[in-house]
Formats: sequence, structure tokens, C-alpha cells
Amino acid sequence: MRRALLLVLLASLGVTTLAAAQSGTDLMRQGVRAYQDLDLDVAAGLIRRAIAFEGPAALARSERATAFMYLTTVELLRSRPDSARAAARRLVLVDPRYRPDALTFPPQAIALFTGVRRATPAVTARAPADTQFRPGGEALTLRLYASAFHGVRATVTREDGRTLRALYVGPIGDSLDLRWDGLDSAGAIVARGRYALTVISTDTTGHVVRQLRLPLEVAPVARDTQALPPPPPLKPERTPTGPALRALAPGVLAGVGVIVLPSLVAGGEDHARGRLVVGGAVTVAGIAAFFSRHPARAIPANVAANRQLRDRWTEERARVVADNARRRGELRLGVKSGDPVIITPEGP
Repeated sequence: MRRALLLVLLASLGVTTLAAAQSGTDLMRQGVRAYQDLDLDVAAGLIRRAIAFEGPAALARSERATAFMYLTTVELLRSRPDSARAAARRLVLVDPRYRPDALTFPPQAIALFTGVRRATPAVTARAPADTQFRPGGEALTLRLYASAFHGVRATVTREDGRTLRALYVGPIGDSLDLRWDGLDSAGAIVARGRYALTVISTDTTGHVVRQLRLPLEVAPVARDTQALPPPPPLKPERTPTGPALRALAPGVLAGVGVIVLPSLVAGGEDHARGRLVVGGAVTVAGIAAFFSRHPARAIPANVAANRQLRDRWTEERARVVADNARRRGELRLGVKSGDPVIITPEGP
């Protein structure tokens, strides 16, 4: 008996662990399989569980949209048109751009969704995740996508919801590009802070039916400066003195040796004068050899080439210095955008 209870307990723990290990994608895959097998009640339950799945393993936005389309189809085939329309409306709010695949879903489900989409004004927005621009001269581009043709009011708002700058009032068809130059309604550059692109969708009577909020985090950004160019490699402008010194040294040393050495060359006063004469001659010969090598003589071709290199380096350095000064004085705004959220007057 105890062994049987233990086996039952272990089996239940295994089922619990398996269920916990499932992801929204796993549940959705099982639900689609049940739908294809025409086990519609099971398919509806699995798809709803997949949509409700939370945490890191939850369905991605695109997967949620597909899941709602499957739920719309399943509920329609279960003869529950109200539930099908409710699922289709939620799909429009998840992704106003969604268009069902005619090869995957039956015509009656696509027709129902299309009717709901046209009767459910909503927009979504897309913006660069992280961008920079020069306020007043450049702009951040924000693209809106609509579920159907309707009127919208687009503004940049503060974190508390107060309007900072109106961007657009008018109709939207399939899509619309908005541009915000980083200025408020008074023409001043906005301060660091959290803002939002807020788009109000209205029906034919002007009644608010939907609101989109796209978070925008704004901060000033210092521009990077360029490094100064290194000095150019110059060619030698004079001939080297090494060969001339090597020619001079033996003669000078030999002359000095003749003068200094004792009577190995000649002795006595007359011989001393002879040593001086011989030593001097040898030294003069060495000096002559030194100058015959033309030490430290200017090289005109190298002088001209170096002058051009120095001129180009001076111009490039001045350009970089001026550009760095301009960059330090030029303010840029960095904007990071978040995930768009669609809100109805009754709640999110």
C-alpha cells in the first residue's frame, strides 16, 4: 500500500514538473495540433493557456497575435461568434498590422477578423531603439501603423501625461510617419527625462476609442571628438656627417701621433720641426678628406617634400581642432524607445 502511494506521489510530481517545464510555445504547438485534429474543445483550452502564459517562456508578440487568430478560428468553429469576435478584437490590440494567412485559416475566420479589424480603430508605433540627433536641425522618425482608416491625434507627452508638443492631427490609413525634432511647443530643447509618444484613436464621431503610449527616454549626449593627426614622417634634409667623420678621424689621429711620438720619426730640434710638418700635412689631408664628403649638405628634394608634408599636416590639424570645437559646442539628444502599449478607455 505504501509503495503504491509512493508511486502515485512520484507520478504526480513528474506531471507537475512536466507542466512547469512547458512554455507558452509548447502549449501553443499542442493547441494547434488539437485544432488540426478537430479536437476543438481541447484546442481552445490549450491556446488560452498559451496566451495566458507569463514569464520568460511566454509567447512573443508575434506568437500571441497568431495564437489569437487560432483562438478566433476555433471559437467560430465551435459556434461561439461572440467569443470569436472578442478574440479578434484582442488580436487587433496586440498587433494592428496583423494580416492572417489565407493558406492557414479558413475564409470565414478571415472574414470575421477583417470585419472586426475595420471596426476596431487602433495604431501601433515603431521607433529606433536607441538613436541620436541634433535638436532643431534633425529629427526622430516615428512610424505609426493602423488597423483601419480612422482619425488620430499624436502628441509628445511628459511622464505625467501633460502635452509637451503636438505632432499630428488628422486621418491615418495604413501607416504614417511622424517626425519630432526634440523641441517643445515653445521651441525649447526638452530636458533630460522620460516622455512618451501618445496617439489617440477616435471614431467617426470624434469619440476616443483607443490610446497608444510609446515610452521615450531622452538624455543629452556629448559627441565624440577626433584624435589629432600624428606628425608626418619626414625625410632627412641634410647629408649625414658620419662618413666624413670616419674619413677625418684617421688623418687627425695619425697627424697627432706623428707630432707627439718621440724620435721614432726624427730626433732633435730639426727633427721636431719635421715631425710638425709631417703631422700637419697628415692632419690637413684628413680635413680635406672630411670636406670632400660634403657633410651636412642640404638635400633640396627632401626639403621640398617635407615642406609639403608639414603644410598638409598643419591644415589637417587645424581642421580637426576646429571640428572638435564645433562638436563640443553642439548639443545632441539621445532617445531610447520602449515597447508600445495600447490602452482602451476601460483599461489596458
